Amino acid sequence: MKRRLLIIASILLAASNTVCSQFPASAGVKAGISVANQSYKFTPIDYTMATEPVWGPAVSIFMEAFRGKHFSFQADLSFARKGSSTSVESITVNHLDNDRVSVTEGETTTSAFNYLSLSPMARYRPGQGSVRGYFLLGPRMDILLKYNSDSDYPLEDQNAIILGLTLGAGLEYSLQKMALFTELQYQGDFYPVCGVDPLLVNNHMISLTLGIRYFVSD
Repeated sequence: MKRRLLIIASILLAASNTVCSQFPASAGVKAGISVANQSYKFTPIDYTMATEPVWGPAVSIFMEAFRGKHFSFQADLSFARKGSSTSVESITVNHLDNDRVSVTEGETTTSAFNYLSLSPMARYRPGQGSVRGYFLLGPRMDILLKYNSDSDYPLEDQNAIILGLTLGAGLEYSLQKMALFTELQYQGDFYPVCGVDPLLVNNHMISLTLGIRYFVSD
């Protein structure tokens, strides 16, 4: 799997370098807030542990190229904080009692992952005019920067690189050489944060940002 991840990561980097090597149509920055959560799934018994979301900043710089009437390509470089909180202290499975699950709760603990994310995406603008919506879709590569946990049982063997998918929608107000916009994104992952059967941990995140775009070329 590690070899496959490295191959796909190389493709993502090559795609982003292609976009950035072209004379950019626009570039800018966006910032806001994110809400992230994790799914702790125990596969043999089909049980998902209860978790609560964590909040954090969402900051990105981006470049747009190959801009046509409706389609273009955009590469985002972002910082994201993902993770979850839970009050579950231990889980016991009684296999003699039809896999009955007993949950012991304790103090709330938080696991936080800081990522540097690279997202080469297709950008579609269905309308024309000074105010118009747009949609984003593309693969994403998360590079782990730091992991923090105040749990007595921190997660081990975190994946340094996680591949996923980014979906976004926004509303943009264009001026002469710049535009202001607000954007909503959802990020899901193809691979778990860590773990193998019977425990798999996956990230999910939604972000809401405000941004400014500078048009370099028409």
